[in-house]
Amino acid sequence: MSEQEKSFTDWGKKALSQSENGKRIIISETVDSYKSKGFTADETLEILGANDVNNYNLIQSAVDAAYGRTASVETNQVRESYIIPAKYSEIKNLVEAQLNELGPKEFMNKLARSKNPIMPVNDKAFNSYLRLASNALSDKSSMSQLHDGLKKWFEEAIFVSHCAAKSTKNEIRVASVNGKYVATNERGASCEVCLDSGTCTCAKFANSHYADFGLACEHVVAAADKVSPHQRLLKAVREAKVQDSNTTKNSFSFQDLRTVVRS
Repeated sequence: MSEQEKSFTDWGKKALSQSENGKRIIISETVDSYKSKGFTADETLEILGANDVNNYNLIQSAVDAAYGRTASVETNQVRESYIIPAKYSEIKNLVEAQLNELGPKEFMNKLARSKNPIMPVNDKAFNSYLRLASNALSDKSSMSQLHDGLKKWFEEAIFVSHCAAKSTKNEIRVASVNGKYVATNERGASCEVCLDSGTCTCAKFANSHYADFGLACEHVVAAADKVSPHQRLLKAVREAKVQDSNTTKNSFSFQDLRTVVRS
């Protein structure tokens, strides 16, 4: 292709990208290109979605059309469930919802008086948190203080799950069985993980009420690792793009994602 032809082609693509229909055309052509090179639908979606998170929905629609897949809201929900919480802010709303639903006493009992509590605190600390939780229902300042106090406990639970999933000592192995995942440790004990709902049948997950607070045990983390580390990053990348859109346009390349995954 001559320089003149290349310039004309680049100009044409830039012009197309200024409209919604133009974006669809460019994205569809790019998806077709990846398909012709032998990439699967999931691989194409991961690569293009990671590079252009602002147009993720358009990319997904193009992939569904090119590969003959039926697009559905359920598919999006399943992909979101692969994303494992990495910090308290990601589950903060769930925690607050539990307080409103259960009331202060039952809320604190779930957190600190379960069989395997997220917050193994003594009676004095328990009563202090209980008073704060009671005030938080009607006072924004108290709610903020409560979140500040809970954050360290929840992020410790998140950290422990990630470390346990990666630990060579635990040797967690994950196998796919009938659309679900079975995680087995070095002692041969196994549990069933459902990534659609982000749940696990292990005692820790049940006894600590992880499902109620949006937490993941080490088996859920290990199963999500097996599926695709890129899917867990897409939400975080999209959120970062939205936050930065008013000040600068950040480019997050597929190479960047691979670096993060390896780290």
